[in-house]
Amino acid sequence: MNAETAAQKVIDKFGTDNVFEIAEKTDVEVVYEKWFPTTIGEFDRKNKTICVNLNAQEKVEKILAHELGHFFAQDLNLSRAEEEKFCDDFAKSLLEK
Repeated sequence: MNAETAAQKVIDKFGTDNVFEIAEKTDVEVVYEKWFPTTIGEFDRKNKTICVNLNAQEKVEKILAHELGHFFAQDLNLSRAEEEKFCDDFAKSLLEK
């Protein structure tokens, strides 16, 4: 499944393209922290938590959309590079809807 198709399925399933609502409806906890901006966000699969770096230059919605991509990519068996590309494309598709 490509990222654009995945994003559309998520929108259809949850009835929204609002990343905050999608996180809530999937029971993904969103935590806002500040750290040196080596990363802008992180998804913790074990704890089903997304940490958003408030020191990042990116918009919170974009960071959250990308990290939600990691949540929805969990079962796709992608390499790290493939998953990052998927998440970038997922976020772009989700935010453009």
